[in-house]
Amino acid sequence: MTIQFNPKLRNVEIVPFESQGEEFLWMHDSLGIAPNASIPRMLAPLISLFDGTRNVSQIIRTYALHGGEELPEWFVEKIINQLDEGLLLDSPRFEKERKAIWREFEDAPARSAAFAGQSYPAEPTALRRLLSGFFRKAETLNDQTLTALNDGAKVRGIVVPHIDFARGGPVEALAYQQLQESFDVVVILGIAHCGVRYPFCAAPKDYETPLGTACADAQFVEALRERVGPRLIAEQFAHKNEHSVEFVTVFLQYLEHLRHARIVPILCGGFHSEVRRQVSPQTNADIMQFCTALRETVHKWEQQGQRVGLIASVDLAHVGPNFDHDAPPVTKAKIRAVEIEDREFLRYVEAGDAEGMHDHIARDDNTRNIDAHPAIYTLLLAFPELRAKLLHYSYAGAPSDSIVSFASMTLYENA
Repeated sequence: MTIQFNPKLRNVEIVPFESQGEEFLWMHDSLGIAPNASIPRMLAPLISLFDGTRNVSQIIRTYALHGGEELPEWFVEKIINQLDEGLLLDSPRFEKERKAIWREFEDAPARSAAFAGQSYPAEPTALRRLLSGFFRKAETLNDQTLTALNDGAKVRGIVVPHIDFARGGPVEALAYQQLQESFDVVVILGIAHCGVRYPFCAAPKDYETPLGTACADAQFVEALRERVGPRLIAEQFAHKNEHSVEFVTVFLQYLEHLRHARIVPILCGGFHSEVRRQVSPQTNADIMQFCTALRETVHKWEQQGQRVGLIASVDLAHVGPNFDHDAPPVTKAKIRAVEIEDREFLRYVEAGDAEGMHDHIARDDNTRNIDAHPAIYTLLLAFPELRAKLLHYSYAGAPSDSIVSFASMTLYENA
């Protein structure tokens, strides 16, 4: 069949790997629309030409001009068709499938647990056993010299990692141990790892977990939408395959005193332009409008006698070739350097200094790839009375590999 479009590879994650002595490229769609796929690594120079600017004949000529052999047309069309059938190309086939999946998600009253059976057990008893073990291990992590709050301080929420449970479960549990009181509503600020155009993306949906359903406070989301406009929920499909909010709901459903709290699931996009230009996010009218709306809505709910908790579900640095193909493997010295910089970042968070935190990562264009920035900045700007206490800092990974660093913190305000 003749190809009727210029093939363009979608923005998918591509990771090289080796199997039985042969090299492949693993292709992962973080939106969760295309199934995971792998192709021989020798095809990388060919598919690099699938950028939407060339038809099949032009691809064949360009490939030959860059030192490759003159490939037969049937072979190139076969590769294009296989990628298209796998929904890995930005094509009419993919667009039709995307719209159908998008409509199905938006029409559904609840979001299914996307990572049950992958990142954590789908069977409730096994999941409870796993989480119980995390809380036991968390007792050994808590540094009491760091966690004592001032007399009369009020716990407002937590900063908690969203790294996979296998690598960070006890550190995550440590954060939830600080939430001794129940909340009626929990505002969860996660990270949109796939990106969103508007800086914030809410979903007025319940979140299903193996331990029960975390019910959304749709009225809270609507109150925000009334203040900032329809863009707030226009990209809610970003929630479908995003883990940063889902992991929080699993822990909330495990904890008896929090499992009935209504949730406000919000994903934050990266404030990339403000970081790159080294200007305050306060110069972005959309960010300012949302922070004002969040503060006003929380205040309104509290005036009605509702107890509102705040959770930032975030990680810190992402360093190494897994996150930057040109980066060398990390060394012990690099890990120590990352920790020094991370702890400086966390000191700004402890002080409630949103601008200092922003300036810290903007000074080098966020070369450590910290994803915590937009969620924490938003909370500190919306609630300038917030302060934080570091509970535990850690990282996953090892020298000669890549690392992800993360921390648990208590969010509080002084009396």
